[in-house]
Amino acid sequence: MTLKHSEPHHRAHAKQTYCPFCPGNEHDTPEPVLTWNDEHGWQIRVVPNKYPAVRPDAEKAMGIHEVLIPCREHFTSPSELSISQFTQLLLAYASRIRDVWHDPRMQSVNIFQNVGAEAGASLAHLHSQLIALPCVPAEMAVELRERERCAFCQMSEPSRVVAESANFRVVCPYASRFSHEMWVMPRRHESRYETITTDEANELAGLFSRCLNSLDRVLNSPAYNWFLHTSPRADHLHFHWHFEIIPRTTRIAGFEWGTGVFINSVFPEQAAEALRSEI
Repeated sequence: MTLKHSEPHHRAHAKQTYCPFCPGNEHDTPEPVLTWNDEHGWQIRVVPNKYPAVRPDAEKAMGIHEVLIPCREHFTSPSELSISQFTQLLLAYASRIRDVWHDPRMQSVNIFQNVGAEAGASLAHLHSQLIALPCVPAEMAVELRERERCAFCQMSEPSRVVAESANFRVVCPYASRFSHEMWVMPRRHESRYETITTDEANELAGLFSRCLNSLDRVLNSPAYNWFLHTSPRADHLHFHWHFEIIPRTTRIAGFEWGTGVFINSVFPEQAAEALRSEI
């Protein structure tokens, strides 16, 4: 007998109740550290996390924890964002990274998006999070070890490319941990995401959005995470910034936790072909 909830969850659009991120409820969040407005009011707000995992004034769990709210509308999926809104979100990422570097204690900036409860989202209103730390996390430290050549610059095998634009590429990486996992990266070697220009952010938003829509069609709107890996504070010119998109197509169990080795029954070439067909 199959256990209840053993299958990966798909995003559900529950009836909206009170939302602290919707217009009119700004009093229920801390004072923003960044607000971009137009004639209709705020369009993007960045606020300190009300329940932070780290705090700037903490002795042990020291860091910065912020929430980036990219839209006034009660959207629950990035696919609902317009290209303009998506562009603003990507530019806000860069703006906040640049601001974090003003604090000399911070050594890394980690930005992530949880889509769906199964992926860790506790509030339905679309939002990203930023956590800056006084150290470099182990996952990024592994990527930083490779100095002889850039593996990301080599990720152009046509059978694993999902989509490309003039300056960016989306691939299903070799030995993907999860089926239909995608990595989004600049085609030229760039170590720091925060140097992205407005035109580049607009181009990236269009490509990113098309790939997310394709993922929704292929996997029936799965829960997923994305996160940004960009160079830490110290100069790591050999690093190649990138986003990783992780669909919740399977659950991590004892073998994965115990070994760090993932079982994936879908070849990246097959996943890329399926995703390309829906773009």
